[in-house]
Amino acid sequence: MEARKVYVSGGSTFVISLPKKWVRKTNLKPGDSLVVTEHGSSLLIETSVIEKESRTKEIRISQITSSEALERTLIAFYLVGYDTIKIKLDRKDHLAYRESIRNIMDYLIGVEIVEDTNEAMTLEIMLDYKRMSTLQILQRMFSIDRSMLLDLGKALKTMDIGLAKDVIVREKEIDRLYFLVVRQLKSAVEYQQIAEKLGIESQRDCLGYRIVVKVLERIADHIENIAKNYIRLYEVQKETQLNDYIDLNNNLVVTFEKAIQSLFTRNGEMAESVFRELKKVEKSQSDISKGLFKIEDIQSAILMKAMLDSLGRIASYSGDIAEVAINMSTETS
Repeated sequence: MEARKVYVSGGSTFVISLPKKWVRKTNLKPGDSLVVTEHGSSLLIETSVIEKESRTKEIRISQITSSEALERTLIAFYLVGYDTIKIKLDRKDHLAYRESIRNIMDYLIGVEIVEDTNEAMTLEIMLDYKRMSTLQILQRMFSIDRSMLLDLGKALKTMDIGLAKDVIVREKEIDRLYFLVVRQLKSAVEYQQIAEKLGIESQRDCLGYRIVVKVLERIADHIENIAKNYIRLYEVQKETQLNDYIDLNNNLVVTFEKAIQSLFTRNGEMAESVFRELKKVEKSQSDISKGLFKIEDIQSAILMKAMLDSLGRIASYSGDIAEVAINMSTETS
């Protein structure tokens, strides 16, 4: 942090100088435009996003330890906002790396392969901030999570293994949306202009949304785990009665809905009611847990315990969303 003096130019215009280090870092030139946004007693000065050049990154697979490491690297560059990623295939054994590059398209939204030769592959990230606001994507993630929970309850009630498998498949879409939101939030933190296009009222909200998007992704993971463990349980003991689990699952749907609604409406009172609901959920979870000791088949008991633990984690994550809602609903002076 450094202090800058304010000068008067022309009798009515107030002027401050810009830090030389920042000017060089952003490649500003005389005549370039800056965007100034007022935030209470603060001013945010940004380079214009419209004039911002496309960001390009080049990767050489000879410098990457494995094809799995390449996938992680590509995801990292996607998240930090690169628009073009060029991968040089400078190793003879590059088939596994090619496969990893193509696998990335299953996880990342807006990625297209625009060059595919024996020497290189190039990815272009084609996203329009105006078409996919952050809040809309979070709503979409909630909708998918909710449908997964509801169908999980139906699968447990009707012993429908096909429906349980369908629940598992839906988890991949949550991952795709998760990566997209993280990319958006990173850009929103850097540029207020992008934050506004994404429907984010204040850049300080990005931290709350970052927590929420991770929670929604983790909820989907636990629903997937429950479905997988139920399928294994069905194979071990087809006639297992899970009425208590079904009731707990249905209660979680209601609590989850209330937590999300409190977030989007910034309703602190509704968020507080979520914690009261969670106490009832914890009581039900405790009662079910005690009953597991009576199950004679150890393998069945282990699978049912894993299912119960995941339901408990979903309840806890609903509380995390409510906590973010309370923080966002609190007015800052």
